[in-house]
Amino acid sequence: MMGKIVSINISTQRGRKKKPVDSATLIENYGIEGDAHAGDPLRQISLLSSEEIEEIKLRGLNVNYGDFAENTTTVGI
Repeated sequence: MMGKIVSINISTQRGRKKKPVDSATLIENYGIEGDAHAGDPLRQISLLSSEEIEEIKLRGLNVNYGDFAENTTTVGI
């Protein structure tokens, strides 16, 4: 199976949950245009697997894409 991105998430302010968006512009050595972490050399773009989110849901938590401040939610990576 080839991995894929299932959600792209951004926030305009740090410390907030990110919201899913339909598309995003990636800027080399900067991050996602319009995201609060863009330009930060340590956290330009973050990844989280949907498998991890599903595991947390099985523990009874109601979570969605972006709730962990991830920019991209992936499957199969």
